[in-house]
Amino acid sequence: MLRRMAVHAVHCMQHSLCGGDSRAFGSLRTSRGFTLVEMMVVVSLMAILAALALPSFNSLIEKYRVEGVASALVASITLARSEAVRRGATVTVRQRDGCTGNADWSCGWETVIGSGASAETLRQQDPDTRIKVEKSAGGSLSFDALGNSASTAVASFKFSPADTQGSSNLAAVCLARSGRTKLVKGSGSC
Repeated sequence: MLRRMAVHAVHCMQHSLCGGDSRAFGSLRTSRGFTLVEMMVVVSLMAILAALALPSFNSLIEKYRVEGVASALVASITLARSEAVRRGATVTVRQRDGCTGNADWSCGWETVIGSGASAETLRQQDPDTRIKVEKSAGGSLSFDALGNSASTAVASFKFSPADTQGSSNLAAVCLARSGRTKLVKGSGSC
């Protein structure tokens, strides 16, 4: 049997009939995969790069969280204005129960039409405990049947991370007397 394989191998090599299949002749074949050591080096490098990038992602997530809550307030104000015009009645955006003081809106807000027990809630914004919301002047925002702000003072809101002092991830919502809103990203003032 071995003699027949050897004769066959010599015949293949002389006439180039083997077609590159060297497994039949017992030679070692080279591997085309990764070794365990190579794989561990790559995984270690990826872990180091992820650890270096993580603080940047935390800051980015914090920034989008602040801007998201500010955008939610703009949406509530826009809804209040449009509903006031549509219904021909006063619509109010007010802080929810549980806030500490008139200027603190961190506990969320609600958009209502009417007052007292007959008030109809149009939208309710749940609080995000990671975001601090402060209104420049206390009290609620009301819009008349023309969509104008019923308050005499220009209102503004400042949004910042609740647990980070000196963070640059700030946003502000500025409300004009006409009822128009402007979202300012990266700054806590109008």
